[in-house]
Amino acid sequence: MERRYTFHSVGAQSFCSPAIFRSAWFAYARLQYLDGDMQCVKCGPSPENTIWDGPTSIIRNATLYVPDQKLMPDTPSRKLVQKVVNGPPIKPVAPAGVEHEGDSDSAVEDDNAGDDEGGGHRPKLPKGTQQILERLEAVPKAVTRLAGTNPPLSRLFERHFGIDCVYRGIKAPDVYKRLFIQISAEESVLQMANGSALEALQIFVKDPNRMNATALIDIPVLHEVLVYEFDNNGGALPTDLIEVCIWILEKGNAVLRTLKKDIQPLKAAEGPVQEKPWMETGCCYGMPKVRERPAYPKLKYDTKLDAGGKRGAKCSKFYSQYGERKLTGGIMCAWCTHSICYGFHCIPKGEGRNDVFSALVTRWESAPKRVVYDFACALGPYCMTREPAFFADTQFVIDDFHSTGHSKCAPAAFLKTYCAVDPRLRYINTSAGECGNSGISRIRKSVSYMSQDRAIVYTKVFLSIWNRQIIRGMGV
Repeated sequence: MERRYTFHSVGAQSFCSPAIFRSAWFAYARLQYLDGDMQCVKCGPSPENTIWDGPTSIIRNATLYVPDQKLMPDTPSRKLVQKVVNGPPIKPVAPAGVEHEGDSDSAVEDDNAGDDEGGGHRPKLPKGTQQILERLEAVPKAVTRLAGTNPPLSRLFERHFGIDCVYRGIKAPDVYKRLFIQISAEESVLQMANGSALEALQIFVKDPNRMNATALIDIPVLHEVLVYEFDNNGGALPTDLIEVCIWILEKGNAVLRTLKKDIQPLKAAEGPVQEKPWMETGCCYGMPKVRERPAYPKLKYDTKLDAGGKRGAKCSKFYSQYGERKLTGGIMCAWCTHSICYGFHCIPKGEGRNDVFSALVTRWESAPKRVVYDFACALGPYCMTREPAFFADTQFVIDDFHSTGHSKCAPAAFLKTYCAVDPRLRYINTSAGECGNSGISRIRKSVSYMSQDRAIVYTKVFLSIWNRQIIRGMGV
């Protein structure tokens, strides 16, 4: 701008200094009318699908969980199932004393292999072969332990992953592999099936027909298995599979009841909630504040910061990004699926999950149907621990754009899992990527060099222009 001014100016008058120009620009920006543009004309005042992006802050992993929220509370059982289901490929192995073609390539070697005339030692097994043998040993152990958790689940597991399947070279269907990965996940059953999904599951177990099965799109791993059985089993379902559905339903309802116990539902304030100007607070949303954030005195670390740590973290990306790098500060933005920003707030200190939680409970009269967030795997338990009634029917999912690094998270944590059974959700994945890549990232570096008051104004100006351009392009 200085070069253009110098080139086109008349006379020798020079352009003002950068400091004076910045002061003039921000003073002018503060005078502009920037209200009324943080709402999508298609989604309305409270979008049911929300996308949250922009934090660069510490996220703590000290959420106080209600115990026994997992479908399989027994850790050894989960580890055994994961070892079998996620194990390396295995060739058919004949039982002891039975010879068949290909024994030379079998995972079990002859006890005398490699012995010399003087009686040598058995050679050390290759690493791959050792892993296969360990997996073989885990199969009967997993079947036995699952029988103690749920006998129909054990029989279903043995039918598709048992020793007999290994000997006969039968590969388990992928739908069952995904089902058991989810069942043995290190996360709450409510991540797999929220309140509304449990209601649909209740309808199915009362009348297990194909129509009711196809309605379980909010439990993708179960939906896939049921459709698979209807298509490949003559329209009939295995009794054990129906019993497993009942077990999942009972466990989910039990966890939800426990979380809701002694907790009063959130209510909107009777009158308007007073707010300070957004230029002072750094909190600017298109929706009015409907309630204050509740306090949770029984949660020891509810309002305290806690640096990330590897110990106890369920998500590998959760630790690597926020525990090791110890990022602080940033901007949190809420978007709809049309890439309209509904608001933002500054994060002067590391807060993480509390930022999304606080914005939702203070701005939304009722929780959105779906929350898409980089760390939805951690946000879901955080929200359900505090307001289980408010968030009972909300899905917390990670979009494709942010899925890299979530190697320990189960299928139910990813939006793509739901897209596989409900193609209508694919546009959310695309929108989330656009918001994260093309939206706030454009100004993230510039804002990091500004004082907080200027960063707030600069962010608001950028987002107002961004929203107005998109709304104009909608042609509504």
